[in-house]
Amino acid sequence: MGSAIPVGIVTFPPPVSGVLAAISRAEAAGVGTAWVPSWPVGPDGLSIVTAAAARTSTIGLASGIAITYPTHPLARANEALVAAELAPGRFRLGIGASHQAEITGRYGIAFGKPLAHLREYVAVLRGMLWDGHVDLDGVHYQVHASLPPMLTPPRPPIVLAALRKNMLRLAGEIADGAMLIWAGPSYVRSVARPALEEGAQIAGRPRPPLIVAASVVLTRDFGTVRRVAQEVFSRYSSLPTYGKMFREAGFPLTAQGQLSDELIREVYIYGDEEEIRQRLVALHLAGADEIAATIRPVADPAREEAAILKVLAQL
Repeated sequence: MGSAIPVGIVTFPPPVSGVLAAISRAEAAGVGTAWVPSWPVGPDGLSIVTAAAARTSTIGLASGIAITYPTHPLARANEALVAAELAPGRFRLGIGASHQAEITGRYGIAFGKPLAHLREYVAVLRGMLWDGHVDLDGVHYQVHASLPPMLTPPRPPIVLAALRKNMLRLAGEIADGAMLIWAGPSYVRSVARPALEEGAQIAGRPRPPLIVAASVVLTRDFGTVRRVAQEVFSRYSSLPTYGKMFREAGFPLTAQGQLSDELIREVYIYGDEEEIRQRLVALHLAGADEIAATIRPVADPAREEAAILKVLAQL
């Protein structure tokens, strides 16, 4: 098949113990990376990654994605220093702005101008984690700080959650990777890669990697896939960014606000083991430099996870 495709798993909390166990199983199976997201309310993904760093030795670990607005970037950098020391060379710091409904509705924090907010947020992280110091007098943050003299900046890659063109361009400018969800091969090829490349050209730097997160279901029954996809999307359906993204991809939501069958076929990875492998390869060939799989069990969770982990490791 050629060179290996970088692959990982995405494991959502809660419970924390279940996520840690899943990371250990992925490491034993030979999977490259474990990504742990954070919900707006619930166990913090970066904290779980830090706990996993102390009990693993080879698997890459990444927050995917740590939400920015509720946590000051200097505080986030301080947290990242722990994970970077416990998992040297294995840790990536994934961050994202989340959505206005989550940040303003739940936290009461103004969400205005997320692109400008993230540009300054990354500047603080980059200064502290890469250069060891930061002096920023920005609109959103005023930060003047340095690492203690005995600490060497660990320089973990900083990955930015990005869905639509403007955020992808920003990631191309300032991040060490962009993480994209709910995207199939056509969106990756026609929208995401070009926007990421455009941002990199603006900054005069190489294009950073595009990491595409995809749900994987071990079944050939499309009715089952449809049920799983609609259940998962119900958590995202109130967030308008996704509807806009799907329209831009050419797969608008139905009149009832649900995923169309065409969109599910585009973004979900399903079938038997060989069909799943082929769909993952197709996503890679469309422009996903790395794939992060969320395993969605339907009948026998242990068997299905083991089978999918084997496919991922063989890529």
